Amino acid sequence: MLSEGGVGMGISMSGMGMSQLGLTPSQLGRADEDERRRRLESIIAMLNKHPGRVGEIGLTELCKKEGVEIIREAQPGGTVVLSVVIGQEAMCDITLLDEEVINVTFELDNDPGDIYKTSGARILHKSLLPPPGVNKVNFTLDRFAQNLEKLIRMDKLNAENSGVGCYKAIFSVHASLKKLFDHEKKMALVLVGADTPNAEYKAEREVLCKKSGRPRMNAGHTLGLSLEYWMDRRHLVSKVGKQISLLIGKEKEKADVDSKILEAYPEEARPDHNRIYSLVIECEHAPSSMYTPIRIPDSWISDAIEKAPGAPDTDINNILLNTSQIDWLDPKPTYLDSTAPTGEHDTMNLDNAPGRLPNIRFVAKFNPPLVVPLSIYVSIMQSVGLEYNHQDLRPTTFVGLALRPDEPDPGMSTVAGGYTAELRSSTKVLSRDIAGKEIQRSHTSSLYVPKLEYSRTLESLPFQHPRQLVELLPALRQYAFTTSLLQHTFGPQTASSDLTKKMLPPARPGIPSPLRLDIALSYTAPAPRLTVNIPHPSSTTPFAPSLPTSPSELLAHLLSSTGSVSTSTDTIPGKPPLKLVLDILPNADLYIGEQTAFTRSHGANTLSSTSAPGSNSNLNAAEGAGAAIGTGEEAEAEAGEADKEIREKVKRVERALDICGDLGIWVEWVGREVQKG
Repeated sequence: MLSEGGVGMGISMSGMGMSQLGLTPSQLGRADEDERRRRLESIIAMLNKHPGRVGEIGLTELCKKEGVEIIREAQPGGTVVLSVVIGQEAMCDITLLDEEVINVTFELDNDPGDIYKTSGARILHKSLLPPPGVNKVNFTLDRFAQNLEKLIRMDKLNAENSGVGCYKAIFSVHASLKKLFDHEKKMALVLVGADTPNAEYKAEREVLCKKSGRPRMNAGHTLGLSLEYWMDRRHLVSKVGKQISLLIGKEKEKADVDSKILEAYPEEARPDHNRIYSLVIECEHAPSSMYTPIRIPDSWISDAIEKAPGAPDTDINNILLNTSQIDWLDPKPTYLDSTAPTGEHDTMNLDNAPGRLPNIRFVAKFNPPLVVPLSIYVSIMQSVGLEYNHQDLRPTTFVGLALRPDEPDPGMSTVAGGYTAELRSSTKVLSRDIAGKEIQRSHTSSLYVPKLEYSRTLESLPFQHPRQLVELLPALRQYAFTTSLLQHTFGPQTASSDLTKKMLPPARPGIPSPLRLDIALSYTAPAPRLTVNIPHPSSTTPFAPSLPTSPSELLAHLLSSTGSVSTSTDTIPGKPPLKLVLDILPNADLYIGEQTAFTRSHGANTLSSTSAPGSNSNLNAAEGAGAAIGTGEEAEAEAGEADKEIREKVKRVERALDICGDLGIWVEWVGREVQKG
């Protein structure tokens, strides 16, 4: 990288010198002293971005680089305690023995109820322990450095704004969200039933995924306040005792989670199985003249939690739908400390003058980042008072951002509007053979995106009031569930053996043939839509080999009303494939409005309704059936009962996908239900 090799002479072509060609000596390979110095500084800067390995030397060097005071104290027995002083409010003591971290304690001033102290120490300790399977020699301080940088940033914001108290602001938001969460959990527990197995977990996850979310301080590997709003496979609760013995019984000192955390949050035992989407609430610098600054009230929500039904400011929609409305408060602004600044230079700092608003605002960071359609992205920005920069014309799509980030985005193609994007994947799903033995069945899946729909990634969102975040959760859940569902099929696969055993299809003669699963995706508002085509389980001829090879032909098949496919020579024998049109509604509620899996026994047309739940399409179908049979009102009532029975079966199919969260397992289960009749 510091080589001086290359061409060291001037170039002249047709009377043009190097400057006219836009070339510099460094581009031609000549490395003079200034160029050598520049390259060396670039290398040093690159190396400084990466912290060292876990150990006394690495921790000391990291603290020096970050400008943090560190105090070393040797103790009997060969242990060493490193005290890291993080500004005026926080301190972390790290105990090492033979270069291994054996204990971490954390102190924070003005910590009500020590909600930050204990969990903060656990997070910092976890960041200094290598995960299972990683050798301690290769384990670096990356995770610890990220947490340390967050604590330093909070301290700097406090110092720059006369100690206004970023931690106090975060604690205030946490207390209000926790009050709301506890209230909604009590209501959910009544609906679930206190005697139901795992009632506490089910009620808690119902609030997490369907209500105002679950606030947690220092959750998982994240230091700070997290508002969790979605969990994959929330209905499946890991056996707590089994997980504790598995993770702690063998190597307790290296366990990634402890028994108390597992008892309260069993999903942390399998983060790949119960993946959680959350908003990490932090503070960041922002001029108070441009953005609404932070406020530190006693509460953001009233003690009553909900507004009375007859309150004058009650939303009419809540009255019509008979739903509750949260009684949010609008706190007064918080000003800087009234104590006048002291010091020769501080007296001239107008930003710290008494009576001024702090130059700090709230920000919610998406963990993980969430991909949403461009229209939803613009709407979310506007909901918090931000304008979308219309000059940002990046042609990025959901496929490129969420499913295949390492490949060229389909939106970047010059002919993107002239073809259908297609993704293929091969997965394994557990099934059973004739003897009842579990075997893996191959699934060949294809995803078609017929319309070019631009998308953006939500990484951070400034806000002024926690109400704004709670109001966004129903829409965020739509796209979190859609992302998980498609990533699981068209991305890295995860094991889910305990789930598949509960939904295995019946035994079949011989080894089951590979299954072809075809999906068409519409990602834009108001709701993501998946059109799923599954080979009919009773078909005598495999459906997949006769499918059209052209994406345009297959797309026409996917979007057709019957779902049948014909070639230029003959018609595919056997029954046509099953078609289900799935809409993912707010709060990730699932609705199948059109399907060909379940039909009336008397031969009427299949249930077909693309409208929202509660439409009159079922009534129209019943009237048609009654007229055909010619028995008047009795026939109409019979047809209505048939449609009702079909709708109940469809609801079971919707709930099956909600429970398993896996398209491969779901289609196997649907085939089983169709065979039952």
